[in-house]
Amino acid sequence: MLIAVQVVEIRWTKATRGAPRANERARLPRAFILPHTGAAYACQHYLMHEQEGFAAVLKKERQADRAPLKERSLILRERDDGVLVLGLKWDPSEGQPRRSPSNSAIRLAPGQSARLVLNGRHTSYLGQEYSEVIYNVAYGEAIAPERFLCAEADRQFSLAAHLF
Repeated sequence: MLIAVQVVEIRWTKATRGAPRANERARLPRAFILPHTGAAYACQHYLMHEQEGFAAVLKKERQADRAPLKERSLILRERDDGVLVLGLKWDPSEGQPRRSPSNSAIRLAPGQSARLVLNGRHTSYLGQEYSEVIYNVAYGEAIAPERFLCAEADRQFSLAAHLF
């Protein structure tokens, strides 16, 4: 089976936290076209940052013969019965507040996709910043490049918290 993961991270400051700028942020894409690949596992990391005018930048792309057990906070476990189990295990890099892990939040059958969401508040000497991280996951014998764009995810899970 093939597994495609797309991590989409949106980062912003107080300047775009409230309306009307928050509306601009809400209209940003949460998914992109997947690469054509023959690898069993493909992963893309996109970043859209307020400082860059929310331009989508592909920060990392990799392919492998096997999926890792964890991609950032996303847990991936392919079972012997052909089901892909997904979960979220909060990592400090995702920001505050801390979340309880959900190691088996979603089960995907071949041909299905999922969207898992985390958000966070980050504090540094530069000030406060906020993030939304979307994990798009597709699983199956073949995965169309437009899989995340053409239809809603079959399964959705969110550990998004109230940040303000």
